[in-house]
Amino acid sequence: MGLTITAILALLLAVLRLLPLPADAVPANFWLVRDIALALLCALMAVQAFAARRAPATPPPPPPPPPPPEPKPQVVAAPPPPPPRQEPVQTGEALMLLALLQDKGRFLDYVMEDISAYGDAQVAAASRVVHQGCAAVIREYLAVEPAHGGKEGERISVDKDADPNRYRMIGKLAGEPPFSGVIVHRGWKTSKLALPRHTRPIDPKGENLITPVEVEVH
Repeated sequence: MGLTITAILALLLAVLRLLPLPADAVPANFWLVRDIALALLCALMAVQAFAARRAPATPPPPPPPPPPPEPKPQVVAAPPPPPPRQEPVQTGEALMLLALLQDKGRFLDYVMEDISAYGDAQVAAASRVVHQGCAAVIREYLAVEPAHGGKEGERISVDKDADPNRYRMIGKLAGEPPFSGVIVHRGWKTSKLALPRHTRPIDPKGENLITPVEVEVH
């Protein structure tokens, strides 16, 4: 029972004691019981007051935790710039090969000439010279042989692990390898490439001389 309730009950009993009640309106022992109850309530109130004074004070509630710090914005480093694009080094082997074919077999003279005005006999005679000179260049600087050791017209199977640079699939392709087909050209390969070194500077976007202008002095 709380101290407040005890005090209220004691106050009610005290007020009841002060009321002028007629003697025949209450039981014979009413006043005795009232005085005992009032004394007990007063004693109880004194005990509760003493206990309240000795009870430790309720500690104040702990302060609320501080708010978490706001996250710092992440600084994302800019990606490094891409390296400058390097142009492929032009070493001039193609120009050197064309120069050799022109020098030995008049290759460029033949392929760049309009032969529509010449007869078959004239074209055949010129082709013989070109063939002999170009073949001599190929034999001297390269070791050319067929890329396929079989014969044209034979049927082979090309599986998925075959070198795509070695086989060029033509015709109607459907599904997944292996593909079965007929050799229509054996291809070419070389095991030697010994072209002379091209010493003149190469301009990949400008003019590059293949063979010089021939001037006959009289």
